[in-house]
Amino acid sequence: IRPHETFVLATTDRIVLDFDKFEELQDGRTLHMLQREDQALATATEELIKFVPHYDTLIKGGQSEYYNSEGQKSLAYALAELIDNSLSATSKNTGMRTIEIQMVFDETLAKPTIIILDNGCGMTSKQLKNWAVFRLSKFSRKNSYVRPEPVCRSLNSDVSYFGVGGKVAVFFFGNSTRMITKSIGSPDVHELILSKEEFERKERDNEDIYTSVIKNRRPGDSSHLKKDERCLRSLIAEEHGKESFTAVVITGLFPEHITFLKKDFKVWTRQLAHVYHYYIHGVNGKDTSSCSSNSDHLPKIDIQITLCEKPPKLPCALNLREVDDDMQTLYINAAVDTFDFTASPKDGGTVEGLIRYHPFLYDKETYPEDPNALLDDDDAWHQTRKKGLVFDCFWNGRLIPYTKVQGFDWCSPNKGAKELAECYNRISGVLFSNDVFEVSITKLSFMHLEDKLNKKDTFFTRTVNSQNQRGNIQKEFTQWLKNCHEKWDKQVKFLGYTETITRTDIPTKKMQHPWATFSSIEWDGKIYKEGQFVKSMKTVPILYGRVVRFLLHGKYDNSVFATGGEVEVALVRRELFGLNTRLYCICRAVFVIKKKIQKLTHRNPELLTVDWPEGKPWPQNAARPAGTPFGKLQHVEILNKKRELLSMMPSVSQGAGKKLIVELKVVEHGPKADQEILCYSAQHSRKSGFWFNKIENLTKRGKYTLSLNTKMHETNATAFGGRELPSYILKFTINVSATLHVGVPFDIPLLITDGYDHSVPLPPDLKPVLKCRWVTTHGLTCGFIQQQLYITDLKTYALNVTLPGLKSDTQTIKICLLPGNPHSIHVTPEDDTITVENGNPVKFNVEIQDEAGNITARPKQVICCQVLSGFPLVATDCSVTGAGQLVTKLINLKIINGEPQNLQVKFEIPKIQAAVRQLKVLPSTRVSRMELCSSDNLVLTNNEKIDWLAGGLLDNLFYKLYDEAGREVPPTAKIASKIKVHWTGDVNIDDLVEGKLPAVHVPTQVQPALFFEVSYQDQNLSVSFYIVPRPDEPDRLKATLLQNTVKLGEILPGSISQYLNSPQILFLRICSRSVLVTGVQFQSGPLGPRELCFTYRSFVQRVIIKVTAGVPAQLKLISGPEKVRKLTLVGTLCSQLCLYFYHSVSSTSSTTLCYTFQKVRVLLLCCSTRGHYRLEFKGSFNQKPISGPTVNLTVIPDPNKPVSLLVEYSTSAVFPAGGHFPVFSVTVVSDEGSPMTTFNPAAASMWLWKGEPSGNAPPQAVTELKCSKPMKNENNDRFHFRDKEIPELVGKYTIQFSLQMGNGKVLFSNQIPINVVANQPVKLGPNSQLPTPVVSNSKVMANRTLVENMTLRIMVSGNVYVWQQRAALINRLVMMENSPGEHGSAYILLFKPEALMVPTPLVPFELPFHFSNDVDRFLKEKVAEADQILKTPRRVFSIQDPFIGQQDVLGMVGHLASVQGDDAAWVISWHIRGDMDCVITKTSAAAQRIYDYTGGRQQVMALDSVFVHPGNRSMPHIRNDRLLFDPPGNPVHAMDLLQYPHNPENCIIAFKNILGDTILIDDLDSAINYRKAVVQNKLPCPTILTRQGDRVSAKGKFGGAQNKALPMNTLHVFGAPIPQHYYTLKQQIDLLTHHRSAVEMRDRAAKDREEHLKNIMSPKNLKRHEEMEEKEKQLEEIQRQLGMFVDLVLLLFR
Repeated sequence: IRPHETFVLATTDRIVLDFDKFEELQDGRTLHMLQREDQALATATEELIKFVPHYDTLIKGGQSEYYNSEGQKSLAYALAELIDNSLSATSKNTGMRTIEIQMVFDETLAKPTIIILDNGCGMTSKQLKNWAVFRLSKFSRKNSYVRPEPVCRSLNSDVSYFGVGGKVAVFFFGNSTRMITKSIGSPDVHELILSKEEFERKERDNEDIYTSVIKNRRPGDSSHLKKDERCLRSLIAEEHGKESFTAVVITGLFPEHITFLKKDFKVWTRQLAHVYHYYIHGVNGKDTSSCSSNSDHLPKIDIQITLCEKPPKLPCALNLREVDDDMQTLYINAAVDTFDFTASPKDGGTVEGLIRYHPFLYDKETYPEDPNALLDDDDAWHQTRKKGLVFDCFWNGRLIPYTKVQGFDWCSPNKGAKELAECYNRISGVLFSNDVFEVSITKLSFMHLEDKLNKKDTFFTRTVNSQNQRGNIQKEFTQWLKNCHEKWDKQVKFLGYTETITRTDIPTKKMQHPWATFSSIEWDGKIYKEGQFVKSMKTVPILYGRVVRFLLHGKYDNSVFATGGEVEVALVRRELFGLNTRLYCICRAVFVIKKKIQKLTHRNPELLTVDWPEGKPWPQNAARPAGTPFGKLQHVEILNKKRELLSMMPSVSQGAGKKLIVELKVVEHGPKADQEILCYSAQHSRKSGFWFNKIENLTKRGKYTLSLNTKMHETNATAFGGRELPSYILKFTINVSATLHVGVPFDIPLLITDGYDHSVPLPPDLKPVLKCRWVTTHGLTCGFIQQQLYITDLKTYALNVTLPGLKSDTQTIKICLLPGNPHSIHVTPEDDTITVENGNPVKFNVEIQDEAGNITARPKQVICCQVLSGFPLVATDCSVTGAGQLVTKLINLKIINGEPQNLQVKFEIPKIQAAVRQLKVLPSTRVSRMELCSSDNLVLTNNEKIDWLAGGLLDNLFYKLYDEAGREVPPTAKIASKIKVHWTGDVNIDDLVEGKLPAVHVPTQVQPALFFEVSYQDQNLSVSFYIVPRPDEPDRLKATLLQNTVKLGEILPGSISQYLNSPQILFLRICSRSVLVTGVQFQSGPLGPRELCFTYRSFVQRVIIKVTAGVPAQLKLISGPEKVRKLTLVGTLCSQLCLYFYHSVSSTSSTTLCYTFQKVRVLLLCCSTRGHYRLEFKGSFNQKPISGPTVNLTVIPDPNKPVSLLVEYSTSAVFPAGGHFPVFSVTVVSDEGSPMTTFNPAAASMWLWKGEPSGNAPPQAVTELKCSKPMKNENNDRFHFRDKEIPELVGKYTIQFSLQMGNGKVLFSNQIPINVVANQPVKLGPNSQLPTPVVSNSKVMANRTLVENMTLRIMVSGNVYVWQQRAALINRLVMMENSPGEHGSAYILLFKPEALMVPTPLVPFELPFHFSNDVDRFLKEKVAEADQILKTPRRVFSIQDPFIGQQDVLGMVGHLASVQGDDAAWVISWHIRGDMDCVITKTSAAAQRIYDYTGGRQQVMALDSVFVHPGNRSMPHIRNDRLLFDPPGNPVHAMDLLQYPHNPENCIIAFKNILGDTILIDDLDSAINYRKAVVQNKLPCPTILTRQGDRVSAKGKFGGAQNKALPMNTLHVFGAPIPQHYYTLKQQIDLLTHHRSAVEMRDRAAKDREEHLKNIMSPKNLKRHEEMEEKEKQLEEIQRQLGMFVDLVLLLFR
């Protein structure tokens, strides 16, 4: 950077740095120093990155392998992972989203490669680094993930999730991947290469595996690629003009994957079209019947797949939008109606679903079949459909292939009508879920989708016009299915019932009977009757015939509807089908034939024709010489009567006909039997039809028959439908052999006969004469002519054999000549000396010839070519053609002085003489040498050193290029582009074309030689030189120190010449233009900065050097204490001792270098606390001793230091329970043994606790008592503790006194154990405090009860004392009815003991009670008292519980229970302090919800995952309800002290899991003894806690900080329960409430009775009573008169 030149410092993402951004950078980042922000990179740069796998790699590394593909080919789903990344990258594109998948399997372009290219947003180098980290999901990255807004079908393109799939996919395909990407707004392209080979190399070399480099380059720069990577070069060349993109290049593909991708192209593209169906075609899918396929609302996603193979195969291109046979397209286009619904699980998330109906049409189910399925049988397919409804599952719009959800309860056939049972097999479904439902990291299957949807709390609603319709979804679905069945399913109506028959042609007996026959059917609005000509559909083969009758299985006697049946057809024209004339044909669709069936016979095979070579056919019964070739038969054709070419039987339906083949057979007719010598079959090809190769092995004399027969491909039958297929027959004869090889002798047997065909011997003087061109004769022997003919040409000749003197003296035979045996090697060009330019290969054409020069071919003819002088061997195979081409390796020789070099080329083949050619290698015209020169033609030699003025400019440099002949090569633009200059990147290409080089700026500072280089990259030529900057004339003096500090007595770094006595005297050594000063040493003087002055001529330079302390040499004591008092056996000297270190060399300077120690700890190892001591100081430095001084010390006692507390009391005193302690006098004793009176009485304390002594200090939570005021006559040299109350409970206690000395120091006395004994009885009292009863005048006994189940005992000062084991039990004491008492008054009930032998009278027990008939007032008092208890402060658990009240949440452990005593609450809370804030839930789902909500910070425990033993375990000292030993310390289970306000059953489970069988006991001694007794009984002992805060673990450990409870104020402790009195008040309140209600009901009933009686005795009622009596009298009179009238009538009748 030149002075005053501006520049910017930027990251590889082109973020310009300022001071703030620079502070945020991490170490190891790569930066670009540029002239401007958008400057193009002059060359590619590399950025070192580290991509250590995310920690999820370890946490979730145990999951199953990615491509566990359930027996399927998983390559399509591997590609889907890469397409997912492209979908996410292009999600914000405003225009077309293009994703290209290029598969290059043409090795002429590159190694097999897969490229996935998209036009998405690209990646910065930081994002590319994140991509390389395995399992770094979008949630784990620093940039906060924003969930996309909900859209229909969840088509949000948010499918790139876990940071796993892309990397796993690329390494599933191959061994290496190259990521090429460019982000929006960035001028640079970033490249990253990950390869298995590189990982293995780093592991082998013990390097960091997870490191690589990101290459940053300009778009279109492919200079870093290898020459054979042509495919990548073309890909990079297309980068120009692209705003952003990402390309994934996969190489090192596995062969089995390549085979599958090429062979099953349609299979995996169909799978991809299924996966992304709704992204490609929109929310409604691909409906081929809809006209909206080209509308603008469709997604702008274009997924293009290209497959390139080696020519002559053409590239195959396919857009996934064009696929029309993926399963979703088949489902959509086969459906006639849909049922939309929405599922809402309780845990969250939304699932959209729809069910499609595929109707039954006449004879078939329209439910689509999977094109990839292997089931061809309809019954097998139908059997699989019996499984019912199966849903395809989509996640964020893309298919999850391995999850198939079975139907739900409301759409199950078990819940539907029986008549719709078949309809449940005609529906298909699809589910669309969002990302709330988890999928596997490879997106092959859902985790819990089906389980969540099948939960009872999942809510399903039907969706109509995008609106949810409330209702019974099962009822609505059943109605929809019924409507589809009635509207869309088509059936056949059978008419004209004839009879019921039994069919014996059916193998299953169950299906043979009954079959109803009908005369006609009605089908799709048309009627078909007996006698009609029909053509069957969906049968193989297609059948034609006349209808005989229609059949339907079952018992019918009238017309009936059915989904299908059978028709009996009398077939016609057997030659059409190859079947019998009558056949029961099962068909579900028939159509009347409109044309005559006879016309179809014209399409059958009729004639077989043969096209002979050169149009010269062999005639019938022809004779041919042995070895005569037969064929090649290039065109064998099968014709019908219309002279149309056929390759298969004509189709009589929509399907294809059966294939035909042609069989060639040659049979030799021998004297005994015929023998088949050849048999070939030919299938039809589109280019050449039927054809057969040339036959050359017909050499045996005899008669032959050649036949060409047309056959069926599947059955090899020569007839179809009773008619023979066309054939061709040729008969011929093979005569004597006439096939000769050039240069090979042959024999001609001669047979001489007389006129009657009798064989006669050959006369001895008769010599045959042979006449043939190029024939020589050699003689006659044994009656045969052994003639050697040397043929010099390859033709067919006539050989005349003449016997002079015979009647028929000449016969002619035809001979065919073939090439002879290999004789020589012919090499072209034929020049004696062949010239070639150095650096090029040589091409030779070679031929193997026989003696006559004909090219001949024999097996295993391989010609080897060797260029002598160490060049590699090349070879070519001439076994087939006899000729070949040889190309040598590059001829690279070292040309000396431009002279050509001569070589020999040798051509060899076994058993043939080698051929040799001379080769002259001429100097090449390529550049082979470079020179650098200046304008004055001064040539620089390689590695030459140049002295140049520092800060100068070396310009006018030129370069020259020469070829191997020494000829200068003029520079061109192409040559200049390959010239690279080492010292600058700013090169003018025009100057390089002219041969000029940029100027070299020599550094301004003199330094070692600098390296410079010029290179020509095309030929790896370079010229280098060194520039040594030399200084100009001196203008100033500069002094440089290697270091600016030196220790006293040491020499500055450098060669020490001598030691000088004065630092001003220097030793100088002249070296070039500099002076080296050595031997500088400071031996004395003050520490700090010193100045060195250098002068040269008139120049002066001063430097500052700092002198520091030297090496310690001596200890010196400069001050110390006069007296040191001994405080403890190992003490600390309170005064300061200052020690100085100085050198032992003598010096006149008075200054001494010293080290000062502010405080020295002295260990006084002596037996006495006072006396005389000697203190010696010693030191060492670098393991060398340093002598020191000696100090004599006298230790005297300190009268102002307290060392102990002296406690005085009456040791004979007895401690009765409830009484008072004797007076304790406590004296503070000083170090010299005298009492101290300087302490405040408030600093003295008396500690009292129940239990054994605990050591030096009292335990936690003990009783503290303060000292009493001194009396008038008492001395002030001690503290007095008087009138302190003795505890009321009998037992062992401990007393200890303490003194606060300030600064947190406490002085304790020895612990004094005491025994509290029973006191004299004083009163009578109950076991527990009784509430004040309230009674009233009532007939209800409960309202008059004073006492119930009360036990009175003899008490000692308020506590129970069992005196002579006597007690009084009062079951119930009730007040009499109507007892006198004043409302609202209080009374006292006295219980007085009598006839007891006690020293003093006992105080009676007084039980106050209230007499009240005003229940309301008394009830208000009790309620107020209960409220006051609730408002009274008590111990609470201080941590808030934010989760309390949520579903299935119990709460935090500290809130679930309460503990009565402070000591029990303290030690239990400390024991489980790690669990006190744990949240207890009923279900794991609730625990998981809290865990997810808090990000894992809240500890939770689910009770459904906890097992505890039922019931309560007994204490360890109890077995079978018997005591094993007498337990000390009142042991109890800690669980028994817990009280549960809510959910006691669940809380007991939780605390059993947390506390287990932990025991609480009084003190540590009791705990130790208890554990010992348990173990002696061979039982395990659980953890024991003491009320004093100690813990004995289940392993027996106790003591130490970990087993001692922390102070109570530092812990979160269980809360205290509500006092028992509160619950007693609640019972009283309930009783009073019931009493008031009963009284009100009684009063109301009495009032009603009184009103009723009053109403009865009213005047109105009395008057009515009188009127009623009067009426009764009148009625009696009427009845009397009526009786008299009846008697009179009866008398008259008589």
